[in-house]
Amino acid sequence: MAVWTILTTSVTLIILGVPGILAGIVERKGRALYRIGVTWAWFVFKLNRVKLKVVGAEKLVRTRSYVFISNHLSHLDGLAAVLAMPHTLRFVAKKSLARVPVFGWAFKLARMIFIDRGDSAGAIETINRSARELRNGVSAFFFAEGTRSASGEMRPFKKGGVSFALKAQLPIVPVTIINSNRLLPKGALAIKKGIIRVIVGDPIEIAPFSEKYRDRLLSEIQEII
Repeated sequence: MAVWTILTTSVTLIILGVPGILAGIVERKGRALYRIGVTWAWFVFKLNRVKLKVVGAEKLVRTRSYVFISNHLSHLDGLAAVLAMPHTLRFVAKKSLARVPVFGWAFKLARMIFIDRGDSAGAIETINRSARELRNGVSAFFFAEGTRSASGEMRPFKKGGVSFALKAQLPIVPVTIINSNRLLPKGALAIKKGIIRVIVGDPIEIAPFSEKYRDRLLSEIQEII
């Protein structure tokens, strides 16, 4: 199964990666490259017999931008997110991922948000710049735990997603991902056949809140997920 997973993900990545990167160079806003990435995610799920069940996506307005905050169980979570959400997503990731061949190039061209956790001033500047670019349905996506949970137990959430939403004045949408860790556990190479469920929570309007409510909002979002 591991050979099949590696084969299907790498071959489809090569086939779609070249036109995707070219699209990213030509169309600088990253939307065209993002759509090709969604196609790649669809192929990975289809070829590895992963089904996606989405609940609550009807709550979202396609032309409105959001800050999605989710739990994190598996490498499959990002693929599930792009297939579940009707928006162009800008994932927030650690800066070291930008140096990964092909993936890193594509992520940069798709205008993903890279944060250097060791440079707080630089991270704030990146967040401020990225917040201004989120409009007309382009949305930020945070995996709030910061890393995948090997056990499936949810880790404490980091505050970055809520702070970003408050800065950007965009509604927060809690997203719960279920069962992805059973299909591709941390450290595994083979994707198992099965179903991933994505539950989209009610959007939380930010306008009534200021930064002093950050911890309360964070606690509420973690409780929902």
